[in-house]
Amino acid sequence: MYFIDQLFMQQDYPDGGLPLVGTHVIERVDLETGEKLPPNVNQKILEGSYSTKLTIRCNGNRVRVEGNPSRWQRMDNLFGLKTIDECVEVYNHVLAQYDLPPFTKNTRLHHRQTPDGKASSLFGDGAEITLIDWTRNHMVGQGHEASFIRGMSSMQIGRGREPKLYPNGMTCNWGEASEWSMTKLYCKAFELKQHLKKNKRKKNGATQEQLDYINKLIAYCEEQGVAREEHSLRQKLLKRHNLQFYGLVTEQDFHEHLKDIENAMNTLHSTHDEHQSIAHQLLDAGAVDTLRQANTTMSYFSMWQHGTDLREILKDSQFYQHKARLKQIGIDVSRPFDVSRMCPTLKRSEVIEVKPLAVPDWYQLPVVAQSNVLPFKAVA
Repeated sequence: MYFIDQLFMQQDYPDGGLPLVGTHVIERVDLETGEKLPPNVNQKILEGSYSTKLTIRCNGNRVRVEGNPSRWQRMDNLFGLKTIDECVEVYNHVLAQYDLPPFTKNTRLHHRQTPDGKASSLFGDGAEITLIDWTRNHMVGQGHEASFIRGMSSMQIGRGREPKLYPNGMTCNWGEASEWSMTKLYCKAFELKQHLKKNKRKKNGATQEQLDYINKLIAYCEEQGVAREEHSLRQKLLKRHNLQFYGLVTEQDFHEHLKDIENAMNTLHSTHDEHQSIAHQLLDAGAVDTLRQANTTMSYFSMWQHGTDLREILKDSQFYQHKARLKQIGIDVSRPFDVSRMCPTLKRSEVIEVKPLAVPDWYQLPVVAQSNVLPFKAVA
């Protein structure tokens, strides 16, 4: 089940007269005609509970809100709001605090006048969606998140969108700088831990009860192996498919544009390979008594693996000692290394089974009415 993770919306009021909302304003005048143009107003940043933020702006003619309505006034957004109406309800509560009109649904569309030779464009009488992120959670099994993400990063998705795997192996995205869409996979437990570190560094940090809840959430994500899938649909794609008109589109209308990861998963079996070092295999097998002995034998194994004939560099007694140790874990260094015959560090390989993530009974699901009674303030 998909839910909404981020939403940018705006609505125009041609007659103007709305209060200016921002942190500063720049008045504009057309130098040729002397005509007064709509002012430029920069965004005002609002902060709610749990360090959540939204931005709001109005230049007298256009009202705009950007943010994550599923995260607003909540400790987390592992599961979020499923409908656009719920998100708009959150935004309209914020707009009301600044005496701005609410976002309304489009009821009719009109063709906008365009220069000769240019394609006609549509505009509505209600709010416009300029960006929307849809997300869902996959359960891939404890410890399998990085393998799943790495496996998925081997594929292009959509129309030749190249993968970008982050150095930590916990995030991969496709189309990061695209004006059309960006898709991302990442390890949710890893992301929650990063945010928890930031919260602990803050002077007015979270309460112990909140920290306990987040730690419980992290543990749940680790146990289930939660990989998060996100699709950011941006303005060019929304306009190309007439998905920008709030009230004239349904949640299902967006779903056909969220299939790239699903299609990739259907053609790829991501395999989780658990590797165990030679040293630890020697210890586990009882071939050595200490880690130091294991590391010494492992260093000779590495030399043999790279083509060295150990007989040429070791005394006979040393050679047979290390050979005997390695034989206990199925490696014979008296024969040349043949990569096609063996994969000595591979302990286990299994197919990753991907399932939807269930909502635990203790999870605090988003409630719009609850978000709308909590106070917030402007911070910039």
